[in-house]
Amino acid sequence: MKVTCNIIKDILPLYVENMLSDDSRSMVIEHIEECQACKNDLNEMCTFNQMPVDSDATPLIKIKSTLRKKKIQIAIFSMMFSIMLIVITIAFLTAPEYIPYSERSVTINQIGNGLITAQFEDIVSGYDIDKYPTEDKTGYVYHITTWNSIWNRNISTKKMIANNTVLNAKGENVISVYYYQTDGSEDVLMFGKDMNPGGGIVTLPRLFLTYYAFIAIVFAATCGLIMLILYHNKKILNFTLKVFFLPVSYLLGHLIIKGFTTASYTATRDFYAILLVMIPLYTAFLIVVNFIRQYKNKNVRAIK
Repeated sequence: MKVTCNIIKDILPLYVENMLSDDSRSMVIEHIEECQACKNDLNEMCTFNQMPVDSDATPLIKIKSTLRKKKIQIAIFSMMFSIMLIVITIAFLTAPEYIPYSERSVTINQIGNGLITAQFEDIVSGYDIDKYPTEDKTGYVYHITTWNSIWNRNISTKKMIANNTVLNAKGENVISVYYYQTDGSEDVLMFGKDMNPGGGIVTLPRLFLTYYAFIAIVFAATCGLIMLILYHNKKILNFTLKVFFLPVSYLLGHLIIKGFTTASYTATRDFYAILLVMIPLYTAFLIVVNFIRQYKNKNVRAIK
């Protein structure tokens, strides 16, 4: 029987896969040595089976880099969120609970050399002392308040380091010492001369947090107006958006720490607490915006 090209073509795939017997392989070899057409068919099959290997690892490197960036962003977001929760929790637990005046909270004593001391009881976990000179510059008027907190009352077992404080350590002349309330009632004279015999003295809370909140509102409104006018300029829009989140983060931090109240008897403490909440909030805003941009760019590429 004569071996035709059709027979060889039928068994060439088996030959390429090395699945023929020795006799069949010899038959194919003998035929392709004499038949150029079948030899060309064999070469095509061998070329098709040997798929070129793509040695360009750039796409894989880009994917790996993108995944690494996302992991870093998620880690930073989680860390900042945790910091914010910790700060809020600490601010809540250590928030001053002002103690109304009573002889159990603080006692004023006069010792030798004209020194005046304030003795605080164990129920006091913190205090504030303000002083200012009298109009005739003959001495100073002191205002004291005390507070406790959830932390000191229920969690911490550590008492105040110093239960006694010297008011006039530099030898100042103490004219009056008042205990100021935080409920709007009159200050209580504890020592010395009443500076306002005809009417009571009331210590008001500090208001500088109000100014900072107002500045943040104006700043945020200005940035919003710039973005509204120049929304077509992507560079200016992106930069202004980052700046816009600064006052917004401050206002949210103020809302978390102080609520809708801007007056505070411990304004400095509250201001630092607001800043500590503001920083992770601002970082979180930037990360979220970056995620949104990546998602939009991915959808645009998918549509194209």
